[in-house]
Amino acid sequence: MDRGMVRRDSIGREIEADAADGANLRALPGDLAYNMMRMWQGAVGRAPEECMVSPAYVVLSPKPGVASDFFEHWFKSKRMLYLLRAYSQGLTSDRLRLYFDDFAKIPLRIPSDLEQSKIAALLSSASSKLVQLERRCELLKKYKGGVARKIFRQEIRFRSSDGRDYPEWDVVELGSLASKVKGKNKDGALTNVLTNSATKGVVSQSDYFDREIVNGDNLHGYYVVEKDDFVYNPRISVSAPVGPVKRNRAVRGVMSPLYTVFRFSDGNLTFLEQYFESWEWHDYMRSVANSGARHDRMNVTADDFFGLPIPLPSPEEQNRIADFLASLDAKIREAETVLENARRYRDGLLQQMYV
Repeated sequence: MDRGMVRRDSIGREIEADAADGANLRALPGDLAYNMMRMWQGAVGRAPEECMVSPAYVVLSPKPGVASDFFEHWFKSKRMLYLLRAYSQGLTSDRLRLYFDDFAKIPLRIPSDLEQSKIAALLSSASSKLVQLERRCELLKKYKGGVARKIFRQEIRFRSSDGRDYPEWDVVELGSLASKVKGKNKDGALTNVLTNSATKGVVSQSDYFDREIVNGDNLHGYYVVEKDDFVYNPRISVSAPVGPVKRNRAVRGVMSPLYTVFRFSDGNLTFLEQYFESWEWHDYMRSVANSGARHDRMNVTADDFFGLPIPLPSPEEQNRIADFLASLDAKIREAETVLENARRYRDGLLQQMYV
């Protein structure tokens, strides 16, 4: 949906055909194709070449004086998305369909051919810039992930400032470096409930869910989480296949006893944080997890969790590794900020031009 029309074999995953070849629809270069079930979300694209599309789509052939690249952008503007949803048929969002007969009834005020072309050129330029910036973010993240994997597998080693090799790494159990936090919010003094998100890290629950999830009267059994404590969330997801371990860089708060909160007494915290950002500890977690547990959660005992082997270089090399990987994170954040600003600029143009 975000990339417009692309070849099926370019998506990077297997997608089964949803219709016999004879039932597919032909689209010529410049035609627009929209997904009837998701048009209200902006699922429309312009055909870059002659191609076949699923019969779940509607193919629109532009008439003379109609610039299809202009409409490709227009159909994703806020006003048009509102109208596309309003003209879709269905009782719930997952059942909405925009059939062509209903689509054809949507009232439009169309600019001249010349203005269409100018608007399309400007928005296409902004969208092209977005694609480049998205690609830069993807490459930086991929590079960082690959380098981190080699570092933690000791395929890449650092040297001291005078060229000396650092000592060989030790492998120690997590329990020798950290202890489980057991202090609870018995007096109910703390009301800032934290949650551990695989993508956002440890954040305030009210900010993450845009509302309070837990009643303040039920917080007495919650763990007290201090800044720089680490938290393991056993819930699995695509981005955290064995559940995420995140460092609390936020503020003091409380967290559900469903989480494992632990505090390090030794080691560079940023080095350890980066290790848990990698996937190098995942195989161990899978090996000790209870296979009979819920499919959306890891069931690992406290003893097994704190038996997790941690590869540990010398303090000096820990510092070097932490600084290096943190500098890559800073570059990624900078690239993401530039991308977000470019996205806002493009979206602003959309709203200004399609009022």
